[in-house]
Parts: sequence; C-alpha cells; structure tokens
Amino acid sequence: MLALALSTLLTLPLHADIYDRLDELPRHLRSGGVPRDGIPAMTNPQAVAPGEAAYLSDGDLVLGVALNGEARAYPHRLGWKHEIVNDRLGGQYICVTFCPLTGTGLVFDGTAPDSSQIELGVSGMLINSNLVMYDRSDEDALYPQMIYANIGERDTGRRLTLMPVVETTWGLWRRMHPHTSIAQAATGLAHYPSYIRALYPLETYLHYPYGDYRSDHGMLIFDPTTAQPSKKLAAKEMVLGLRADGVSKAYPFAAMPDRGAINDRLGNRDLLVVFDRHSRTAIPYSRRVGGRTLTFRALDRKGDLPRALTDLETGSEWNMLGRAVSGSLAGAQLTQWPAYNSMWFGWSAYWPQTQLWNGEGIVPPP
Repeated sequence: MLALALSTLLTLPLHADIYDRLDELPRHLRSGGVPRDGIPAMTNPQAVAPGEAAYLSDGDLVLGVALNGEARAYPHRLGWKHEIVNDRLGGQYICVTFCPLTGTGLVFDGTAPDSSQIELGVSGMLINSNLVMYDRSDEDALYPQMIYANIGERDTGRRLTLMPVVETTWGLWRRMHPHTSIAQAATGLAHYPSYIRALYPLETYLHYPYGDYRSDHGMLIFDPTTAQPSKKLAAKEMVLGLRADGVSKAYPFAAMPDRGAINDRLGNRDLLVVFDRHSRTAIPYSRRVGGRTLTFRALDRKGDLPRALTDLETGSEWNMLGRAVSGSLAGAQLTQWPAYNSMWFGWSAYWPQTQLWNGEGIVPPP
C-alpha cells in the first residue's frame, strides 16, 4: 500500500511550470543502468570534410549547427553512443547533446562565465527517460537535458543557454551548407583511459543499439514520473517543441503538411515553422522583420533547397534557411528560434499543459 501511494505521489502532474518546481526534481532521478561517465562524452572531436564521413548516408539524421560563418554536423550516430559532444565552432564553445530515449537533440552555449570551456558529462541518471548531464567543473550541478536547469544543491535553477539547431538529414545539411565539416566518430575521447577508447572503433557507430525502440510505442525502458504522458498522440510520435513566455506548444510531424509554412503565435511572439516531410526537417523562426510581422506561404517550386517561401506583404522570396533571396527584402535574415524535436511522451511528461498545433496558420496557394 505504501509503495502504491508513493508511486501515485511521484506521478502527480506538476500543475505549475516545471521551472517553479525544480526543488522537487531530485526525487525523480532514476539510474539509467550505467555509472557516471559510463557513456563517454566526446570533447573536441576531430572535424573532417564530408568526404571523410563514409559511414554516413544521405538519409542519416544529424544535428546541424551554423555559427559565426562555420557549419558542422553532429550525426545521431554519435549521439547513440556518446550523448554529449563538447566542441568549439566558429570561435565559440558549444555543447551538443542527444538523448536516444526521448529523441531530443539540444545545443547549448559552452562558454563558462570565466570564458573557459564548459564540459558536460553523462551522469548516468535519467528523469522522464531523459538524459541528465553534469558539469565536470562542478560535479554537484545536474542538468536534465530537456529543461537544462541545474537541480543540484548549489546554484539551483541556473540554466544553460539554449542555441538554435537544425535537425535534418545529412544530405540536406550538405545542400544547406556545402562547406560544412562533420564531427568525426571515434575521436574526442582523450578524457578517458585507453581501454575505454578501444570500445569505440568506427564500426561501432554503424548500428542503432536500441532495436525497435523508436517505432514501438509501447516500449518505454523507464517510465516518466513528473507527469503521466499525454495520450493525445502516440508515445514515440515526433514533435517540434517550442516554449515562449511560459507557454509550451508541440507541432506533430505527422500533422504538418508535406511542404509547410506555418504562421503562428506563441505567447507574445509571432513565429514561422518551415517543415519538409521528406527530410524530417522543422525549423522555427520569428516572423518579425524590420519592425513588422510577415505572413508566409509555401511555394510549389523548390530551387536549390526543398522549401521556397514568399511573404504576402512584399512578395519577397525566401529559402528554408530563413534568408530572403529576391524581392524588396532580399538579403534579410529571419531569426531562428532555439527549439528541439522530441518524442511526444517526453515532451508531454515535462510540459503536461502543452498546447498542440491545431492545423491553423497555413496560407493556401492563390
């Protein structure tokens, strides 16, 4: 009876925003079955040209980061094995993180207050099946990946800074950024002894290690505890998750149009979601340009990239990178929102009050 009561207590929804309940989260920590650093994070891996990534195919998913004129791809295949890549790109430190159990890829500013490199490691703990990271310079600091706020005893609530990322296929990322580099597998492990490094030859990245996990909606290795996941969508359905002004919203991949430009408003902010089903790419932008809000419509023709857009206010044409390529606004650049994709069960466990996109905001063809 006591065990049942405790289980019920642990799964009660958090009615307030989870950032107001951080002191409750340590009791939701669960062992993921490995010790701290049992999954070795990569730090400053080699960056190589696309031709040196022979283990990748065009359809493989990557986390793409473009920063200060440089672009780099971090394959899901690295995330399956390492979950964290601490790196430097465009003169700036970044932390690229991926949790295979929730399908979440988030990128953080990796620059510490003293301008040194933040090195995150895998704690071996989970909340809601989601990766919990620790800071190697302050091992008391614990950051659940999806909320990226410290739940350790010191400096509770300190947040990492979320950065924009494009989750897409390796083939499309190369078209977006022809001069991209790629984080090389089997490198960046100097932090670990040789017997650990020997466990990661190149061939170990060739196979997904979780069997049918991504497609079996009934398979949850660790049940969420902060709230019962919503049944409005299948557990593993992928969504684009956005938060603004304390409001959460999910855009289900299965519901978004094949070639989409979604005009929406979240909190007090006007946004655009550009979606391409073939490459499983969803990129959110602010619709505010030069002090006014634009309304976008998808065009049928593709051009160099699979999505072409026009705004109704000026008739300028835009590509899916948020850049105006012709018209009176040529050269203008939309600001990308920091956001991430997630399996539905993970998103709705952390944000039980989340809104779901209802199909509105699509401008039909003329």
